[in-house]
Amino acid sequence: MTLRTIDSVVRERLGLDPSTLGANVLDRAAAARMLACGLSDPAVYAARLMAEPAEREVLAADLAVSETWFFRGGRALFDRLAGFVAGRATGTPARVLSIPCSTGEEPYSLAIALHERSLSATDFVIDAVDLSERALARATAARYGAFAFREAGPDMRPAYFRPVADQWELLPNLRAAVRFRAGNLTDPLFLAGERSYDLILCRNLFIYLTPDARVRALANFDRLLAPDGRLCVTHGEADRLPPDRFQPDGPTETGIYRRTGASGGVPPRTVPPVPPVPETVARPRRHRRHRPRQRPPAVTPRWLRPGRWRTPAAWTTPARCVNACSAPAPRTPTR
Repeated sequence: MTLRTIDSVVRERLGLDPSTLGANVLDRAAAARMLACGLSDPAVYAARLMAEPAEREVLAADLAVSETWFFRGGRALFDRLAGFVAGRATGTPARVLSIPCSTGEEPYSLAIALHERSLSATDFVIDAVDLSERALARATAARYGAFAFREAGPDMRPAYFRPVADQWELLPNLRAAVRFRAGNLTDPLFLAGERSYDLILCRNLFIYLTPDARVRALANFDRLLAPDGRLCVTHGEADRLPPDRFQPDGPTETGIYRRTGASGGVPPRTVPPVPPVPETVARPRRHRRHRPRQRPPAVTPRWLRPGRWRTPAAWTTPARCVNACSAPAPRTPTR
């Protein structure tokens, strides 16, 4: 058992394709985790990965590509998404899901765009989910360095952040607009019991999933995305969506797709029609005449068949012996 076993565990349990992460990324991450756990045998570490979900989450955090920043993709993209969410917030709060949310820049960017449209916290709900507990802890703290604001455009930090040491902390009202939780999109029970979402943001994830994990993720979208809802992916992931279920909503560069079918990721199962059974006329039952059972003829055993056995010549008594035995004995005269 070698590093290939760790590779199979990552594919089956996490749904990640290590070959898409870069050369030797899994080897370096596994070696670092083995050193931290005090293990030297890859087989022992692979068994630990299979038995302990916490260790899988730590390894997933080391493998995750946490390249994110505020308003990644442009302000125009988030303004378009905020306009759609505002249109759905009629009577009931609009529901938004961000998966994977990483350290929180994406869902917070949408919360800022909705705040700029004068939507209150009761008009929308944003759920942000990620596999890494470490990333969720940073997202809940909502403190970021200057590199998280590298998107071109006006500087928004004075309006929505306050300086804390050498970082910037998001204002409390915007932090309260996002709910963070841990979860894995490839899990069949992902967000079981939750109501459907009007908008799902899932950018830069499909390119790292295995084909089987992608099917499970699309099945979860089928369950969680509302009819006529919107799914936002990157332009490079659009070819992984089923074209009969999602149609572009606006320019394809934005990566926004509208759900059009009744079901999402998994195509409906077709059952071949059952051929009709031909009608048959019941025939009257014919009664058979009773015939006595014929017994087989008696067979004479071989040892009783005539001519089968011959009496040996030694068994026959010579004639002289017979005559001698049958002749009367001579009488002895008496005096």
